[in-house]
Amino acid sequence: MALTPEILIPRLGDVLVEQGLLTTEDLDQALDYQRQLRTTGQAPLIGQILVDMGKIDRTTMDQAITVQIIRLQRALQESNEMLEKRVEERTAALQRAYEKLAELSKLKENFISNISHELRTPLTHLKGYLDLMLANDFGPITLEQKKALDVMNRATDRLGRLIDDLILFSTSESGNIRLQVQPFDLIPQVNAIIHRNALAAKHKNINLWLSAEEGSTKVVGDPERINWVINQLVDNAIKYTNKQGEVCIKLIPDATECTIKIAIIDTGIGIEESKIDEIFEPFHQLDGSSTRTQGGTGLGLALVKKIVEAHNSKIEVSSTPNQGSRFEFRLKTGEKDQSAHHA
Repeated sequence: MALTPEILIPRLGDVLVEQGLLTTEDLDQALDYQRQLRTTGQAPLIGQILVDMGKIDRTTMDQAITVQIIRLQRALQESNEMLEKRVEERTAALQRAYEKLAELSKLKENFISNISHELRTPLTHLKGYLDLMLANDFGPITLEQKKALDVMNRATDRLGRLIDDLILFSTSESGNIRLQVQPFDLIPQVNAIIHRNALAAKHKNINLWLSAEEGSTKVVGDPERINWVINQLVDNAIKYTNKQGEVCIKLIPDATECTIKIAIIDTGIGIEESKIDEIFEPFHQLDGSSTRTQGGTGLGLALVKKIVEAHNSKIEVSSTPNQGSRFEFRLKTGEKDQSAHHA
């Protein structure tokens, strides 16, 4: 079919009727004739049929088509202008919303940072006096009093760790995680972490152990931060593993990539695949109800992710509900440019 102006006008017959150039009866006759032609395999355009039937002359037809094309062009231009205006308005609204979110985020960071430092001062006083009382500096204490003070002491230790997490989170949000990068051996760190978590594991009769494949276990990174990351992952694994379970810290050297994979594997309750990304959201708990059985601020894994990424690595998770989870990341081995690892 030849490309003609008529092709650009939808429902040409109706347009001609609306313009008063054609009667409804004439259009109906032309449409009937067009249907008859189609049964023979021909498919002429309605405009050509109208001209052939003498219902309208070619000049009038062309003028009508031209007028309609101009109208369609104007309508399209107006539609485009309206669309551009709406896009500009929407873009401006999104920009204002982004600026507001950035402002709220900054206020949140400042609030967390300020309140964390304000909490640390009275906590230091509490901790100091508890230590003095446990050391009998205020006189002898009974066995029951010592037990009560021990509970208070452990509570202040926990509160101190939570405050430290809040401070670390506030600095990480502003992009200020500074790493003291150096070579160090993972084995002593992991052994210390196992010792630190041994009592919690024992209470649930969980087998907590280290599996290190043959080869060097020296890596490059911030030993304090990596210690914190592994301890956090082990603490979570114990927390979400039922009694008689197992938690393994596995070190897997990869000579080809010059890395060591650090994997924390448990036989715990697991995580649904659709919710894995959620666990790294700050202040987020998969069980956010007031009756949830596990405590915490919801910052641990968010900080784990930030610290691992500051080491130019990535935390990976695989999990099966009711079977267990595996958290792992890689660290480079050998000497590296320390400045490249500062966030």
